[in-house]
Amino acid sequence: MASRSHVEVNERRLRLIYDCLDNGNNKKAIQEADKVLKKQKDFQCAKVLKALAMLRLGRHDDSSAILQEVHAQHPHNEATLQAMSICYREVHKMELIADLYENAHKSRPDNEEILSALFMAHVRLGDYKKQQQTAMLLHKLRPQKNPYYFWAVMSIIMQAHSATDKKLATSMYLPLAERMTKKYVTEGKVEAEAEVLLYLMILEQMDRWEDAAQLLEGPLGEKFVSELNFRATKLAELYRKLEKWPKANAEYRQLLVQNPDQWQFWSVYIDTVFHLVDCQWVPEEGDQSAEIDYSVEKALSFITEQIKGCENGRLFRGPYLARLELIRLLQTRGEESVSIVGCPLTLLKQYFDKYSDRSTYFGDMKLFVRILSVKEKEELLVYMTESLKLNKPGEPTIYAQDIKHMQRHISVLQLSRYIGQHRAMTDSDKVTLAKDLLDRHKKGLEFGTELLPTDLQYSDNYLILAAHLLLDAWRQSGKQLYVWQVVTQLELGMRKSPSNFQIKLLLVRLYCIMGAFGPCPALYDGMEIKHIMNDTLGHIVSSHVGRLGHFVAACAMYGTMLRFFTVNHKETTEYLISSYKYGSFGKIREFVNFREKLQNSLQYASATSERLLLDLTLETASHNSTEQMITYMEIDPEKDKTDINQLCDNRDFQVMSCWEPAELFDLETLQRQSFEEEKAWLRLRNLMLRLLAAAVMLGRQPDVNHHTNNGVSEERKPMSEVIQDLLQKLTSHLEDCDKFANSMLCQVDGPYRTRLSTFLSSGHHKVFKEMVQCVLYSNSLQDKGVGKSEENEEKRFTTVVPELLQEAVSQHKCPLINSPEGGAALNTEVLENLVLCAETLSYATILAGVCNRILKPLKSSWTKKLRKKKDTAPTQPCTFSNFNAMVDGLEKGASDLHQAVKEVDPVFLSLSLGTLNLSGPLTDSQEEMEIEKEVWLKVESSYQQSSRAVHDHVHLKLQYLHTLKL
Repeated sequence: MASRSHVEVNERRLRLIYDCLDNGNNKKAIQEADKVLKKQKDFQCAKVLKALAMLRLGRHDDSSAILQEVHAQHPHNEATLQAMSICYREVHKMELIADLYENAHKSRPDNEEILSALFMAHVRLGDYKKQQQTAMLLHKLRPQKNPYYFWAVMSIIMQAHSATDKKLATSMYLPLAERMTKKYVTEGKVEAEAEVLLYLMILEQMDRWEDAAQLLEGPLGEKFVSELNFRATKLAELYRKLEKWPKANAEYRQLLVQNPDQWQFWSVYIDTVFHLVDCQWVPEEGDQSAEIDYSVEKALSFITEQIKGCENGRLFRGPYLARLELIRLLQTRGEESVSIVGCPLTLLKQYFDKYSDRSTYFGDMKLFVRILSVKEKEELLVYMTESLKLNKPGEPTIYAQDIKHMQRHISVLQLSRYIGQHRAMTDSDKVTLAKDLLDRHKKGLEFGTELLPTDLQYSDNYLILAAHLLLDAWRQSGKQLYVWQVVTQLELGMRKSPSNFQIKLLLVRLYCIMGAFGPCPALYDGMEIKHIMNDTLGHIVSSHVGRLGHFVAACAMYGTMLRFFTVNHKETTEYLISSYKYGSFGKIREFVNFREKLQNSLQYASATSERLLLDLTLETASHNSTEQMITYMEIDPEKDKTDINQLCDNRDFQVMSCWEPAELFDLETLQRQSFEEEKAWLRLRNLMLRLLAAAVMLGRQPDVNHHTNNGVSEERKPMSEVIQDLLQKLTSHLEDCDKFANSMLCQVDGPYRTRLSTFLSSGHHKVFKEMVQCVLYSNSLQDKGVGKSEENEEKRFTTVVPELLQEAVSQHKCPLINSPEGGAALNTEVLENLVLCAETLSYATILAGVCNRILKPLKSSWTKKLRKKKDTAPTQPCTFSNFNAMVDGLEKGASDLHQAVKEVDPVFLSLSLGTLNLSGPLTDSQEEMEIEKEVWLKVESSYQQSSRAVHDHVHLKLQYLHTLKL
């Protein structure tokens, strides 16, 4: 009784601390904890809660000291353990949670909750072997609880998933998991659906399709009740893998009777029909077990039956598309029986009549318009156009009568563009059609007067189509004014439809193409890009923000993206824990695959390297600050943390509306080419970052071949050798990059090019390589002495490096406004070129700082020797004066760049871009003219912001260079 009373007193004392922590009053929580500790100085839970409050106040050292003290005492009280787990989770020290519960388990080996928490601690660490061991301990402790046994089985499956040796997975882990599960099946101990699903997963991973099918066909298959048609769908898939085409056909046929609009089922059903045709399968006499469609005629009969079945009710698209798919495959196979299905042109006309008022119409037609000949396509377009009963070119405009009529017209326009009708038009015809569509867009807004601001306007696709027509005219004529007209119309359209992401995506891309990043952050934020979209859509801004000199915005964007990727690991771990708790074993591999996909994301790797390089160049005004920054970054020059070959491309380019002809715009090929180019650029940036880090480390400390790690001395390669190896890799990689020197990836709808082609063509890589050679040469003088300089190496200081930098700057000195024959135009490439020059100057300055660190002690040593020799005054080694000459050359290059950047600042040039007639309104609308003025103000502000940022950046490097002379 006294013991129970003592526990209640403790709980009452702790309750005040918990309340303070829950309310965010951490100072009060510390005060309450101190009060408790005065009465009970060894009260572990109070100490830990005090540490948690300190942690949340930012007093990390004090918090850590308390946690270490309590941890060493091996606590086993559940409240203390939970509080310490919270502390360790907040500082991301998951391994200490596992150690904490390991020690608690030793003190209380029969405590189920401690063992369960230990299992979850291993889940957080992804230690599948220890998960298995802990789960088996739980099973022995509570053998009547099935979940613990299956936790162990799932842990073995995850060991197979993570095994680098796949033979080990198939020969040891999976057979072990299968035997353990089969034991429970044989003994009749399997109780839950999740346990049967786990057995099914194992059999599928072992490619034992027959056994998996028998499992589903048997009594255990009846346990699958939580997901509609799961058993039938899975059986159909297994029959397909087993090439049991009659059974597969019968299953998919039955599924289609229940779900006639499921396109995935239709495509596989038709595939089974053709397999049955190819193997000439026919049912045995008297076989009435199931309806099987083993011929084209039977398949057509079934499709027709489904079409008739839905004519009186809801119009499902699935059966109609299935009939078209049957024709397409028969044409591909060269079968004569295609005629029995029907005339493709007639069927497509019928499909237009039924479904063209739906937004899905164009997506359906993309699949099947190819079954028509060129002449039939033209005939189809004529039929579609005439059925709309709208005006012909040159006639008074007849507007759509309602929303469905308007959507049918939009469907016709989309299909016309996809077939290639717009390609044959002249510039003036495209502009005329664009004006007509803009007029219809304006008129169509009347149908959406009652829509909410979060709804899309029904006529928005008129605007998007008009924009693409004007962009066609720009590409064909090279006249920049068409781009500005598109931007103006899109900005105007966004006022009427503020939630249309298609308008915003196109605006972001066009502003970036024109070199004006300023308006993009507001557009990007307006799309509410969150969570996984940072990975799939982050590229639309991250590829341009640094390229166009918006360094502050770049730091913020990369920070947001990196936080998402960091938090993702923590969040998916919690999902995994929930999956084990609730027996959702099928989701565990999905979550692990999802986490791995994000960990290996191209966007994650790119944002990481770009942020590090940005910090290294922006936050360093002297060589001391550069050395500090390298220390904080914890870069290991010998190891690249990013495995380029494991990267996956999660970027989504299909989100933008695109109606380009398939033969002229192959998005898959373009994305594949872009991925290769992005990986090449990322590898180049990583090599440069590691070289900079290695060089700074070389300058900061002697070239030793050992270092201390956690008090243990390890043999390491001398840093000069690391730099030589990295330089060799860089040289080899640059040779491989030659194929990207003339990158044509500059699509409005598809992937945008990297800066690799500009970097190579302007010779920035030469400046970087020569500066690294200067560092290696300076380091070599420590051994052979400054008096033994080499003429060729000294030339790098005096002429090679300064001339290369000044050449890169001079070739990109150009005015902000060009005046070609077609009229004045904005020089959209000037900012990208100047930003690259500023980056190269920054890298050269850092490496010059390393040379200074190495040469300065040598000069001091030489001066001391000179003072001792009073009788003779030897000539000062030329290395010191040559290095100073190189610094002078870099300063001259920086000064030239400084001036070049000023000349693209509209304010410095007293330019008002809106008055230069760089564009012209498409209509006489007063609202359009106001929007155009606003667009030019945004562009002017963006260019000013970029030039100021680059200007300040170069000024910082000039100050850096002033400190480097010997």
